[in-house]
Formats: sequence, structure tokens, C-alpha cells
Amino acid sequence: MIDYYLTQSKLASGSSGYHAIVTHTEGVDQKNFIKMLGEVLNVNEGEAKLVIAGIGSAAKNLLSQGWSFKIEGIGSFSLSITGSFSSPDAPFNPAVNKIAVRFLPDRELTAAASSASLNRLHGIEHGPIIDSVEDKSSGAIDSKLTPGHGVQLNGKDIKIAGTDSSVGIHLIDETGNVTAVPAGDILENGPTKVLFICPSLSAGDYTIQVTTQYKDLTHPRSYIFNAPLTVSNA
Repeated sequence: MIDYYLTQSKLASGSSGYHAIVTHTEGVDQKNFIKMLGEVLNVNEGEAKLVIAGIGSAAKNLLSQGWSFKIEGIGSFSLSITGSFSSPDAPFNPAVNKIAVRFLPDRELTAAASSASLNRLHGIEHGPIIDSVEDKSSGAIDSKLTPGHGVQLNGKDIKIAGTDSSVGIHLIDETGNVTAVPAGDILENGPTKVLFICPSLSAGDYTIQVTTQYKDLTHPRSYIFNAPLTVSNA
């Protein structure tokens, strides 16, 4: 069962539309996966965790050696290089170029996901919602980040609260690398406005994720503001 609700969003044309927010939480999903894996393999929870750890270690070893690989029934993992090069002989520049991990799910996996039942929640919005992101250095809205300067999030229920390890503000680059905002760099922390100092980031586009237990101490809730926020070298 996929629980979701619709929230208003701004379209490129300036008009308003709606997008779906799925109310899953990573902690609960992980527990369900471990439980299901244990049932499928007829092993206990500890043994199921060892299987997951083994797959993760093998995957990291293969990728670190530059190999692509496929897990039958799940999908294919491959590597790519992002960013532009100034000439045919230009070297790899870590400030511009990144090694990215690509995942292509198998048909069986996507078919299983598409068969999940849907449950639209009416009249209730679960978890945080970011309406806009303001770069305090330039005044740019929903478009820019300036490392070392303030960033203001405006929204609903975005106050950073709770003790779960996932709670916080995270900046995610195009390759999926995550940079956490230190708790001490959050200058203002309220339900509708959060102000923090942007950490040091390489040039590129980023998305912002807020995870909090505000109003829900049992389960952390996340919201990803998917509009690309650009960090430039200029």
C-alpha cells in the first residue's frame, strides 16, 4: 500500500499544479525489508542483516574497481562520469567531474512496484513541506546556493527536531553524494522558517532534503525539494 497525498507546486509556466508526496519513512522501510528477507531465506533478523551487509560490501568492492554488475531480479549497476571537459586531452577535474553510480531496475522490479495499491490521504498532510529556498547572499529564490552564506527554507512543519540519526538538513549533488548541515550551523529553526549556513560545496546542482520528527516522534518524515539549486565557482 502506497500512502500519498497531493500538495501544490509551482510549474515552470508560473501556473500551479500538484505533485504527490509518499509518506514512507526510511527506518520503517528498512525494518520491513529485513523482515521480508528473513522470511524469504528462512533466517533470523541478524542473519538477514549479514546478507544485506555482504551484498553491500561486494557491490562497493566491484564499483571501486570500476566494474558494472547486475543482480538478477533487482537491476543493473554501472558507472558514469558527469561534468564537461574543456578539451579532448583535459584531465579529470574533481571540482567539475564526478563519478556517478547509475541504477537501472529490472522489468520484474518495476512491474512489482507498479502493481502496488494506492491510498490517497485526504485533508491531511504528513511531514514537512518546503515551499521555497532563498539564497540570502544573492536573494535568489529556488535557484542558487552560496557556500558560507545563509540559506532560508520556507514551508510547513520543517522544524528540525528529533533524535533519529536521519534527522537534519542534507544537500544532495547530482551523483547522489550527501552533505549534512551541522546542527550548529542551523541559525533559526521554526515550523515555517529554517535558516542555516550553507556548507562548503563543489560547483554543481543540488537538491535539499529535510528530515524531521517534528509532530511525529515515532517516525522521521522527509521532504526533498527537487528544484536544482546551483553552486557556481564564480
